[in-house]
Amino acid sequence: MDNFENENNIPQVENDPKEESISEETFAGVTEPDETLTPETEPVVTIAEEAPLEETLEKTDDIAVKDPTSAPAYASGDDLSQRGVYGFNSHEKIEFNNETDDNSKKSSSKGLRVFAGILALVLLLTVSCAVAYNMGKKKSENKKLYTETSMKVYPKPANTDEMTAQEVYDKINDSIVGIIAYNEDGNASQATGIVYTDNEYILTNDHIYSNVPAAKFKIYTSKGEVFDAEYVAGDTISDIALLKVKDATGLPAPQFGDSNELQFGENVVAIGRPGDARSASSISTGIISNPFRRAQVTSSYSVRMIQTDCDIFEGSSGGALVNMYGQVVGMTSSKTTADGGASMSFAIPVKTIARFAPQLSSKGRVVDRAKLGITYSEITSLEAEINGTGYTGLYVTNISEDSDLYGKIEKGCIITKVNGTDITNSNVILDVIDDSRANDTLKLTVVDKDGNVDEYSIKLKANVGESSYSTEKKEVENMPSGNQGDDEKGKDFNFPKGE
Repeated sequence: MDNFENENNIPQVENDPKEESISEETFAGVTEPDETLTPETEPVVTIAEEAPLEETLEKTDDIAVKDPTSAPAYASGDDLSQRGVYGFNSHEKIEFNNETDDNSKKSSSKGLRVFAGILALVLLLTVSCAVAYNMGKKKSENKKLYTETSMKVYPKPANTDEMTAQEVYDKINDSIVGIIAYNEDGNASQATGIVYTDNEYILTNDHIYSNVPAAKFKIYTSKGEVFDAEYVAGDTISDIALLKVKDATGLPAPQFGDSNELQFGENVVAIGRPGDARSASSISTGIISNPFRRAQVTSSYSVRMIQTDCDIFEGSSGGALVNMYGQVVGMTSSKTTADGGASMSFAIPVKTIARFAPQLSSKGRVVDRAKLGITYSEITSLEAEINGTGYTGLYVTNISEDSDLYGKIEKGCIITKVNGTDITNSNVILDVIDDSRANDTLKLTVVDKDGNVDEYSIKLKANVGESSYSTEKKEVENMPSGNQGDDEKGKDFNFPKGE
């Protein structure tokens, strides 16, 4: 993923006007009028001089009445400085005849109370309508942004010859787009995306906007067209994100292939937009080095990835890893470079994308990913021999309070089996958890510090995802242009954000 400052490189777009929303406010009530008249003085009622609008209504959209003699907020936009509550001048003095009897006073007081009651009812109905409108508006906006989707995954075609790299490129190219994420402060980054659903959703990596707060997006197609897009959802752990293109045409989704069918040494190509998201897509060839390589994504989590020797440079994040039948089998995300220049490139398997992308499009986050809720140290057979433990498995160093194991086992216990299978290394149980859902149950065999062996049925908890996307602006370092010099040669960009 290339980063660069917006120095006349990014097309300037005007901010979309934001629709004003009607916020829910609490009805403040109505103060009843004083019914008492002083007998020693002439019974004179004076309409109090109207308070300034700022004092009468604290907010322009508040629906409140501080006093029955104060002016209500008229939807028609009446000039309240020229009118009293009843339509006459607010400074006008109304004098009553000394001969006014008690019945007139009671009738006037009763009339004010009736008026206040009617006004309260009207205001209450107004607030209710405003709340209902606001909720309906938000629901409608979310419905437009979030949609139920699914990804159909195809097996390799039978009795079909492999295509050439050029044929694969020609088949896939229209489904690959360049992405520029930018904001009003001039921060920007560039990446690649894969069309997920025709003319609508774009798959990319969640890390591409991590240094671009309040990012907006431009989408560049193979035909030279440019479309605006908006952020939908992202997930840091899987490094999957979705953008939604506005009013797009000519963006076909590719065929997605079963990543579980990948073989060691199988020929593949990587297609992306390194260097410049606005230029034509580039292609690199290689093989599958390891179809099920577990990579550490954060200090706490690792995930299964596809390891390939295809060149993946900054700007290619979110690009396609394609088999030689023209099927997208992974989404390129990162590479690591060892001393001496040797590198390993990684792609997110389609199996993972097919599970999480529909959740991002419909719910805005990953909701069914499972976790056990412990921290551990791995005990392999070699370590067991050296330390004399006699067991392989997971040595428990901490148990989260939300884990189903909390209160059942202690630190220092060793989890030796999962569903009856020996845990010879941590991948055994991690693969089981990856394939499970929140609330699924695992059977664990545990050896305590005294050597006692017990079995537990443990319910997995939900590991709900978060995104790198932020609407809060913050200071970020100036980013390189990514268009020349060493940037084009590629750098380390460890998955997903250098951790």
